[in-house]
Amino acid sequence: MPYAARPLCSQLALTLLLTALAGCAGINVAEVERVAVRESRASIKASLYDCHAGYDALDAVARNEGMVDARYQRVEGLAHLRTSRFLASFDVAALSEAAYLRWLMRQNAHAAEGLFIEWLRLPSASQQQLSHYWPGDQAAVKRALSDCGAVLVAHQAELPRLTGMTTEGEYQNWKRWAGLYPLAVMPFYLGVVNEHQNLQQQQREFAHNDVERAGQWTHYQLPTPTPSPTDALELLRQQPLDELGIPQSGSAIEEHLLDAFMPALAIMNTQGTAADNDRPAQLIADASGSIQRDTTQPTIYTHVSHGRYQGQVTLQLNYSVWFAERKAEQPLDLLAGQFDGITWRVHLLPSGAVLGYDKMHQCGCWYQFFPASGFSAQPALPRTQEPFNIGATLHPEQRHTLWLAANTHHLLGVQAANAPRATQALTPQPYAQLRALESPDGRYYSPFDAQGLVPESRRPERLVFWPMGIPSPGAMRIHGTHAIAFIGYRHFDDPGLLEELGLK
Repeated sequence: MPYAARPLCSQLALTLLLTALAGCAGINVAEVERVAVRESRASIKASLYDCHAGYDALDAVARNEGMVDARYQRVEGLAHLRTSRFLASFDVAALSEAAYLRWLMRQNAHAAEGLFIEWLRLPSASQQQLSHYWPGDQAAVKRALSDCGAVLVAHQAELPRLTGMTTEGEYQNWKRWAGLYPLAVMPFYLGVVNEHQNLQQQQREFAHNDVERAGQWTHYQLPTPTPSPTDALELLRQQPLDELGIPQSGSAIEEHLLDAFMPALAIMNTQGTAADNDRPAQLIADASGSIQRDTTQPTIYTHVSHGRYQGQVTLQLNYSVWFAERKAEQPLDLLAGQFDGITWRVHLLPSGAVLGYDKMHQCGCWYQFFPASGFSAQPALPRTQEPFNIGATLHPEQRHTLWLAANTHHLLGVQAANAPRATQALTPQPYAQLRALESPDGRYYSPFDAQGLVPESRRPERLVFWPMGIPSPGAMRIHGTHAIAFIGYRHFDDPGLLEELGLK
């Protein structure tokens, strides 16, 4: 927006946010805006117009340049909002005025974050083209997006409610029709069941073997002592809920929880040493924009998300590990390719109860759920839906080690974390960092394309599995775009996933 309009916009934004965050049950958005705009209605109207124009212009340029960030889904016609399956699951008509405002604020936070990441990745000429709306350095643009967002949210709250918001699924139905899905699904169903049985057998054998005899391992974990899960859960219990029922934990508490439940890694060696493609990698961008995998800096990427369980909002702790590649193990290996990885997730209630754990590979493949002690998964699924792979029950208030096979990176077992004699330091980084990696020349790049895929990670299996409707099956992709079932429909970020699992 024009620079002259920014001070008044900032004043309005601050007033709106402070009032909303006070959590008053009877908050009246219209009254809040009247207080903030009393000095000059004409100036605020101009700021509102400029903010809309600025958001729309940045959105349009990012799309035209192909610099789309796919972490959250755009709301067509409303560049100041981006949604998720979790936020779209709310019954908007039933929300209180304060809850509806909070709902809009969360979607604007996603939009502002996504647009800032897209702005970072734009060529300098395109940034200059947008400087009428977004002048200054990174900090100034980020602040202006936030200030404008508050103005736009306040205006949006006065309009008719955005009921019926939906998200797009990660399945392409035209492929299912073209691939004769009703006929193809049966052999795929049998293949999935067989794969589940094989993986469970591997995990049972691992659980009954002496770990030290099962092979040599390279261990990774946080280098410094972390809070215990018990202490972290007690801290979670103390956090109030916002108007949407989401714990108001804040970044410091979330980092505390992420550290407390962060898994250690034990990865099987090959010929007595860790192979390069079995070392947790840090993703970096070189001067050409190519994404490199630096195995000298073992890294785990973390973020917090939300789901639902029996009418409550759950807190989800996500841990993502990336590897350089999965090497071919035979002449025609459909599953081999560049990039590989796994995500481990912990499901918590605001009360401090641990509901369970689940994992998937970064392609969305090999999903598996592990109930916490005191809970069991009893899914009741139709034959048209892929069965779940249910793992062993895990103790909820202890740290765990994930034992991974060499090359395939399949999960062989989950055990209580014990300090091995020799470990390598595992460095946590925010997952959002992957969406804009700074190169040595100051440019920003992402491993993910506009559809959320890592193009270099495409697998030959896509030529066989395409009738199941998943875009580029086997390829790595960004969170928020993971389909986790070949048969039927299922997403990793589906807020009702625990309910579908029949968790009791």
